[in-house]
Amino acid sequence: MTLFSMLPPQLFSPLASPGAALYAEVLLTIFGETRRHQQPLSRELALSLVRELLVAAEDGLAATHDAEDEPATPDDDDPLSRRAAAVVRYLTRCGWLRIETQSDFTQTFTLPDYAFRLLNVLHEIATDEPLPIQGLIFSIYSLLQTSVREGNAHISLPEAYRQTTSLMSGLKELQHNIGVHIEQVLRQLQARDVLAQIFLHYRGEIMDKAYHQLRTTDHVSRFRPGVIEALALLSNEQQVVQIAQSLRASGFAPTVEAAASRLLEQIREIRSQFELLDRLLQAIDLRHSQFVDSAVRTIELQLTASSTTSGQLHALLGHLLTADDGALEAAVTEHVELFSLALLEAESLAAPTRAAVPFVAETRTLPQLSAEDVAAAQAQTLQQLRRSVSRERIRHYAAQLLGEADMVHVGTQPLDHPDNLAMLIYLRQYGDGSLGYRSEDTPEGTWIERDGIGFRDFVIRRL
Repeated sequence: MTLFSMLPPQLFSPLASPGAALYAEVLLTIFGETRRHQQPLSRELALSLVRELLVAAEDGLAATHDAEDEPATPDDDDPLSRRAAAVVRYLTRCGWLRIETQSDFTQTFTLPDYAFRLLNVLHEIATDEPLPIQGLIFSIYSLLQTSVREGNAHISLPEAYRQTTSLMSGLKELQHNIGVHIEQVLRQLQARDVLAQIFLHYRGEIMDKAYHQLRTTDHVSRFRPGVIEALALLSNEQQVVQIAQSLRASGFAPTVEAAASRLLEQIREIRSQFELLDRLLQAIDLRHSQFVDSAVRTIELQLTASSTTSGQLHALLGHLLTADDGALEAAVTEHVELFSLALLEAESLAAPTRAAVPFVAETRTLPQLSAEDVAAAQAQTLQQLRRSVSRERIRHYAAQLLGEADMVHVGTQPLDHPDNLAMLIYLRQYGDGSLGYRSEDTPEGTWIERDGIGFRDFVIRRL
């Protein structure tokens, strides 16, 4: 199925005519009124809207000359009213409007389904609405979590897939729009124009609309674990069959098998997009850094155009590139000569110049570990983790020393392990009662030395 098998062939004729701006304004006005009214627009209201736009336009009659007027009648000598009716008929003939005749033989105008979608996109472009990515990551996360909790995945999972597609399209659009701003910065010849591009256009169109929200409220790391977890639960075979049966019962799929196949494909697509989302975000960050670097470098060269060689060259080349009279080609031909690089002196000790060689990383093959090596490494790691002195370990050590007694002298205990010194230090440090025991000095304050380790004897008392 091709695009123009769904659209009338002459649909875009009004937007390709000399009066395209006026026709677009007429269509967007009718679209706005259609969204505000619960009933279809009456013929009188539609003609009134078009006539007001023709009055406001300076050359409304000339711009809409391709809309043929009807011959004037004795009761109707207003050319604007006749042209408004001709414009409405022209838009109907092109497929933007559809006439419905009511039971009282009055006519109303409705918009076809494709006209609603196209005009919605044109309205977003005309009003400069933000990129459609704000809140999408959180919305996808909420939809999938709701699917798991409430069991309405046959409704929320297709919607999560649709919003994931919108998210990826919006991110791609953001990436490409940054490139447009980079080109605009490089074309500016004044520092004030570069600063205006940075702090007005780029900040308003990129930073405030999409990039800032993407890195704060819609941060991927906050919601991706929940999305992946919900997808893992929904991809269970039993869950997929239940969702497919609900889709089949709702009439969204011809068979349960087709619904299950489409569900698995959507789940894989959402998971794949979220797992690879960091790469796209890194590409957007790179484009943002390129824009900032380009802007800073352009301002630097423009501010130093009268004091440094690089700034003067930048100013000269910028002037030559903006001139459309072949000045750059003439300047290069007459005033620029290229010489081969060579040593000035044959006996010089300086190293000869050489072309840059790209760095190629050496591929190293890692040895394959056997099951015994893996088990040994895991045991060694576990042993190191167990040597960490935690509060729970000190609690266990104090309980081991006390045994069944309520009090014990630490100096009477053997120091037969390398970790005993650290254990004694923390045993005394944590002896404030928070771990179920209290450490107290002995009245004698006996000094004890064992294997080169000395400390004052103290007691620990069970609480």
